[in-house]
Amino acid sequence: MRYARRSSASPWLIAALGGALFGVLCGVARAQAPADASPSSSSRSLLPWTQSGYAGLSGGRSRYDLYPGPAGLAYDESDTAWKLSAGGYFHRNFGVEIGYLDFGRAYRLDGRTKARGLNLSLVGRAPIGDRLELFAKAGTTYSRTFTSAEPVYGVRAGRNSGMGLSFGVGASWGFTPNIAAVLEWERHRLHFADDTAPADMATVGLRYKF
Repeated sequence: MRYARRSSASPWLIAALGGALFGVLCGVARAQAPADASPSSSSRSLLPWTQSGYAGLSGGRSRYDLYPGPAGLAYDESDTAWKLSAGGYFHRNFGVEIGYLDFGRAYRLDGRTKARGLNLSLVGRAPIGDRLELFAKAGTTYSRTFTSAEPVYGVRAGRNSGMGLSFGVGASWGFTPNIAAVLEWERHRLHFADDTAPADMATVGLRYKF
Protein backbone atom coordinates (compact mmCIF):
# COMPACT_ATOMS: atom_id res chain seq x y z
CA MET A 1 0.00 0.00 0.00
CA ARG A 2 1.35 3.41 -0.94
CA TYR A 3 1.02 6.50 1.14
CA ALA A 4 -1.64 9.04 0.27
CA ARG A 5 -0.05 12.28 -0.82
CA ARG A 6 -0.38 15.23 1.51
CA SER A 7 0.80 18.77 0.93
CA SER A 8 1.37 21.72 3.24
CA ALA A 9 -0.15 23.98 0.57
CA SER A 10 -2.45 23.36 -2.38
CA PRO A 11 -0.57 23.02 -5.70
CA TRP A 12 -3.06 25.50 -7.15
CA LEU A 13 -2.22 28.02 -4.42
CA ILE A 14 1.50 27.56 -5.05
CA ALA A 15 0.98 28.05 -8.78
CA ALA A 16 -1.15 31.14 -8.20
CA LEU A 17 1.40 32.74 -5.87
CA GLY A 18 4.26 31.90 -8.19
CA GLY A 19 2.35 33.25 -11.18
CA ALA A 20 1.58 36.47 -9.33
CA LEU A 21 5.25 36.96 -8.45
CA PHE A 22 6.25 36.18 -12.04
CA GLY A 23 3.76 38.78 -13.26
CA VAL A 24 5.14 41.38 -10.87
CA LEU A 25 8.68 40.78 -12.15
CA CYS A 26 7.50 41.13 -15.73
CA GLY A 27 5.65 44.34 -14.88
CA VAL A 28 8.69 45.83 -13.20
CA ALA A 29 10.81 45.02 -16.24
CA ARG A 30 8.30 46.67 -18.61
CA ALA A 31 8.03 49.75 -16.38
CA GLN A 32 11.81 50.19 -16.41
CA ALA A 33 12.16 49.77 -20.18
CA PRO A 34 12.99 52.94 -22.13
CA ALA A 35 10.41 53.78 -24.78
CA ASP A 36 12.89 53.41 -27.63
CA ALA A 37 14.68 50.31 -26.39
CA SER A 38 14.33 47.09 -28.37
CA PRO A 39 14.08 43.72 -26.52
CA SER A 40 17.01 42.27 -28.47
CA SER A 41 19.37 45.02 -27.28
CA SER A 42 18.24 45.06 -23.66
CA SER A 43 20.87 45.30 -20.94
CA ARG A 44 18.49 45.03 -17.97
CA SER A 45 18.90 42.32 -15.33
CA LEU A 46 17.81 41.63 -11.76
CA LEU A 47 21.33 40.46 -10.92
CA PRO A 48 24.21 42.94 -10.50
CA TRP A 49 27.06 43.03 -13.07
CA THR A 50 24.98 41.14 -15.63
CA GLN A 51 22.81 42.01 -18.62
CA SER A 52 20.21 40.26 -20.81
CA GLY A 53 18.45 39.22 -17.60
CA TYR A 54 15.50 36.87 -17.22
CA ALA A 55 13.08 35.47 -14.65
CA GLY A 56 11.46 32.05 -14.86
CA LEU A 57 8.82 29.87 -13.24
CA SER A 58 8.85 26.09 -13.81
CA GLY A 59 7.12 23.00 -12.49
CA GLY A 60 7.53 19.26 -12.92
CA ARG A 61 8.63 16.16 -11.03
CA SER A 62 11.38 15.39 -8.53
CA ARG A 63 13.00 12.06 -7.70
CA TYR A 64 14.86 11.39 -4.46
CA ASP A 65 17.64 8.79 -4.34
CA LEU A 66 17.34 7.66 -0.72
CA TYR A 67 17.54 4.38 1.17
CA PRO A 68 13.99 2.95 0.89
CA GLY A 69 14.21 0.69 3.93
CA PRO A 70 13.42 -3.03 4.30
CA ALA A 71 11.59 -4.76 1.48
CA GLY A 72 7.83 -4.58 1.75
CA LEU A 73 7.61 -1.07 3.17
CA ALA A 74 5.66 1.55 1.24
CA TYR A 75 8.04 3.78 -0.68
CA ASP A 76 7.33 6.72 -2.98
CA GLU A 77 10.42 8.61 -4.16
CA SER A 78 8.79 11.09 -6.59
CA ASP A 79 6.62 14.18 -6.10
CA THR A 80 5.57 17.46 -7.69
CA ALA A 81 8.41 19.99 -7.79
CA TRP A 82 8.71 23.65 -8.76
CA LYS A 83 11.24 26.44 -8.90
CA LEU A 84 11.52 30.19 -9.30
CA SER A 85 14.70 31.51 -10.91
CA ALA A 86 16.41 34.66 -12.16
CA GLY A 87 19.57 35.03 -14.20
CA GLY A 88 21.72 37.26 -16.34
CA TYR A 89 24.80 37.14 -18.57
CA PHE A 90 28.21 38.75 -18.19
CA HIS A 91 29.29 37.39 -21.61
CA ARG A 92 27.37 36.47 -24.73
CA ASN A 93 27.64 32.77 -23.85
CA PHE A 94 28.19 32.74 -20.07
CA GLY A 95 26.15 33.94 -17.14
CA VAL A 96 24.87 33.24 -13.65
CA GLU A 97 21.52 32.07 -12.26
CA ILE A 98 19.94 31.95 -8.80
CA GLY A 99 16.88 29.93 -7.92
CA TYR A 100 14.54 28.77 -5.18
CA LEU A 101 13.59 25.08 -5.45
CA ASP A 102 10.95 22.94 -3.78
CA PHE A 103 11.53 19.21 -4.30
CA GLY A 104 8.27 18.05 -2.72
CA ARG A 105 8.18 14.93 -0.52
CA ALA A 106 9.30 11.32 -0.51
CA TYR A 107 7.52 8.70 1.62
CA ARG A 108 9.58 5.91 3.19
CA LEU A 109 10.27 4.12 6.49
CA ASP A 110 6.70 4.90 7.62
CA GLY A 111 7.58 8.58 7.48
CA ARG A 112 8.36 11.33 5.02
CA THR A 113 11.28 13.33 3.70
CA LYS A 114 11.05 16.80 2.17
CA ALA A 115 13.58 19.28 0.83
CA ARG A 116 13.90 22.87 -0.35
CA GLY A 117 16.93 24.76 -1.50
CA LEU A 118 18.63 27.88 -2.85
CA ASN A 119 20.80 27.37 -5.91
CA LEU A 120 23.60 29.44 -7.45
CA SER A 121 24.95 28.29 -10.82
CA LEU A 122 27.20 29.36 -13.65
CA VAL A 123 25.40 28.99 -16.99
CA GLY A 124 26.75 28.39 -20.47
CA ARG A 125 24.47 28.76 -23.48
CA ALA A 126 24.68 27.96 -27.19
CA PRO A 127 22.10 29.66 -29.44
CA ILE A 128 20.97 27.58 -32.42
CA GLY A 129 19.17 29.78 -34.90
CA ASP A 130 16.90 32.61 -33.83
CA ARG A 131 14.65 30.73 -31.39
CA LEU A 132 16.35 27.60 -30.03
CA GLU A 133 18.94 27.80 -27.26
CA LEU A 134 20.76 24.95 -25.49
CA PHE A 135 22.32 25.49 -22.09
CA ALA A 136 24.18 23.73 -19.30
CA LYS A 137 24.93 24.84 -15.77
CA ALA A 138 26.91 23.85 -12.70
CA GLY A 139 26.99 25.27 -9.20
CA THR A 140 25.94 24.67 -5.62
CA THR A 141 22.69 24.27 -3.72
CA TYR A 142 22.09 25.14 -0.08
CA SER A 143 19.42 22.69 1.05
CA ARG A 144 17.19 22.49 4.11
CA THR A 145 15.57 19.09 4.69
CA PHE A 146 13.30 17.30 7.12
CA THR A 147 13.14 13.53 7.66
CA SER A 148 10.72 11.53 9.81
CA ALA A 149 10.78 7.76 10.37
CA GLU A 150 9.69 5.18 12.88
CA PRO A 151 12.46 4.60 15.51
CA VAL A 152 12.31 0.83 14.98
CA TYR A 153 14.18 1.21 11.67
CA GLY A 154 17.20 2.80 13.34
CA VAL A 155 17.36 5.70 10.89
CA ARG A 156 18.23 9.18 12.12
CA ALA A 157 15.32 11.58 11.76
CA GLY A 158 15.19 15.36 12.04
CA ARG A 159 16.31 18.44 10.16
CA ASN A 160 19.55 19.07 8.33
CA SER A 161 21.08 21.63 5.98
CA GLY A 162 24.23 22.12 3.96
CA MET A 163 25.87 22.91 0.63
CA GLY A 164 26.11 20.44 -2.22
CA LEU A 165 27.10 20.38 -5.87
CA SER A 166 24.52 20.77 -8.63
CA PHE A 167 24.43 20.55 -12.41
CA GLY A 168 21.88 20.51 -15.18
CA VAL A 169 21.10 20.77 -18.88
CA GLY A 170 18.19 22.19 -20.81
CA ALA A 171 16.78 23.95 -23.83
CA SER A 172 14.61 27.00 -24.44
CA TRP A 173 12.42 27.99 -27.35
CA GLY A 174 11.54 31.63 -27.86
CA PHE A 175 7.95 32.35 -28.89
CA THR A 176 8.63 36.09 -28.88
CA PRO A 177 11.75 38.20 -28.16
CA ASN A 178 10.67 38.29 -24.49
CA ILE A 179 8.87 34.98 -23.80
CA ALA A 180 10.42 31.50 -24.02
CA ALA A 181 9.46 27.98 -23.02
CA VAL A 182 12.11 26.11 -21.03
CA LEU A 183 12.67 22.35 -20.61
CA GLU A 184 15.28 21.40 -18.01
CA TRP A 185 16.80 18.52 -16.03
CA GLU A 186 18.86 19.09 -12.87
CA ARG A 187 20.63 17.08 -10.17
CA HIS A 188 21.28 18.49 -6.70
CA ARG A 189 23.27 16.97 -3.85
CA LEU A 190 21.19 17.43 -0.67
CA HIS A 191 21.92 16.94 3.03
CA PHE A 192 19.40 14.78 4.91
CA ALA A 193 19.37 13.79 8.58
CA ASP A 194 20.33 10.18 7.73
CA ASP A 195 22.31 10.63 4.52
CA THR A 196 23.74 12.90 1.84
CA ALA A 197 22.10 11.97 -1.44
CA PRO A 198 21.14 13.41 -4.84
CA ALA A 199 17.70 14.52 -5.90
CA ASP A 200 16.74 15.02 -9.55
CA MET A 201 14.30 17.58 -10.88
CA ALA A 202 12.76 17.64 -14.38
CA THR A 203 10.71 20.75 -15.14
CA VAL A 204 9.02 22.71 -17.90
CA GLY A 205 8.14 26.37 -17.61
CA LEU A 206 8.19 29.90 -18.95
CA ARG A 207 10.99 32.46 -18.96
CA TYR A 208 10.57 36.21 -19.34
CA LYS A 209 13.57 38.01 -20.87
CA PHE A 210 13.99 41.64 -19.83
